[in-house]
Amino acid sequence: MAPPFADRIVQATIVLKLAMTRIVTLLGATAEQQTALGLAIAQWFAERQQRTLLTVPSPATSLRFLVGYQEESIGWQPKFLSERLAIAELLATESVNTVWQELSRLVEPYLPQELVGKVYAGELVILPGMDTLLTLNALRVHYSSGEYDVIVYAGGNSQETLRLIGLPQGLAWYYRRFQRLLDQLDLNAIANAIGGPIASAMMAANIDIQKVQERFSEAKEWIDRGVRIAADPKRLSVFLVTDGTAISIAQTQWLWGSAQQVNVPISEVFCLGKPTPEVSSTFAPLRVSALPKDWSDWQALVSHLPNLNQIGAAPAPYKFDEVQQQVRIFLPGFRKEQVKLSEFSGELTVEAGDQRRHIELPPSLKGKPVRAGKFEAPYLIVSF
Repeated sequence: MAPPFADRIVQATIVLKLAMTRIVTLLGATAEQQTALGLAIAQWFAERQQRTLLTVPSPATSLRFLVGYQEESIGWQPKFLSERLAIAELLATESVNTVWQELSRLVEPYLPQELVGKVYAGELVILPGMDTLLTLNALRVHYSSGEYDVIVYAGGNSQETLRLIGLPQGLAWYYRRFQRLLDQLDLNAIANAIGGPIASAMMAANIDIQKVQERFSEAKEWIDRGVRIAADPKRLSVFLVTDGTAISIAQTQWLWGSAQQVNVPISEVFCLGKPTPEVSSTFAPLRVSALPKDWSDWQALVSHLPNLNQIGAAPAPYKFDEVQQQVRIFLPGFRKEQVKLSEFSGELTVEAGDQRRHIELPPSLKGKPVRAGKFEAPYLIVSF
């Protein structure tokens, strides 16, 4: 039976809100500079009647000082600085509570009764590597709420931010690579092969394979959605930040190439101070906007920001030329010796920028051996 008309209107409204939500993040510069610029960007959107949330990882020390909260914590729940601007601190301990509650509901049907409810969120310890997953989930929760038009994430650590925004694509590869194994999963056969008390425990759990596969399908839908968002500059805008020094230019250019490795187009470059000819040439064809060198006055930065609703054109991370039987992979900031190419299971694997990326080939190229690979900066050209 179809839901009532009013319910369909509500559902359509929620979908529309989610479709319009935009995530903005920064790569380059210091954590303090990113926080000040993130606050200015959030204020820019709020002044244009966009419901905006600025999120920062814990501890939010810089943000507390910038907004005058020196003696007051910001916390997990968003706090409003104005009618349309809120700020939140992404606390791992609070995020793991939310995650565990959701996870418990998912796994409860498959666990023996004596285990259900015996592990509490409040006792879970945060392990190394969990922060990225928890941050992504926290952003997902805010994104899915439909309460914000723009979510600004000032992560501070650019390499971790790259891992974060590249996580859906990485998970998509793992799902794609092991999907056949999951489809052929036969726990009864595994239990019989193992034998002993472990087999007895697996059989006693009475796991419903159909439900397990349904959960995997739900996860796949969430992963695919994340991949689509990351590749769409209208939904995920990533800005590079440099102070114009030689070291900063080199580091920011490396981040540019690394962003291509996670299939995320860069929207623009912000230069703290007047851009030099080297800055303009290094980051061509991206738009470069000058900001005051004194970034500590975040309110002064707002008036110097360009129109952030005008998304600049950026080169595609890769392009297939099926006539020439080639793939052109855009890798700015790297040298030939920094790029490694290989092929596995009908996909190209490119290593650069401490990232490993897999490119699915179209049917016309899949299965064909790589004939040649040459690096003509900023492109890696692969011929079949």
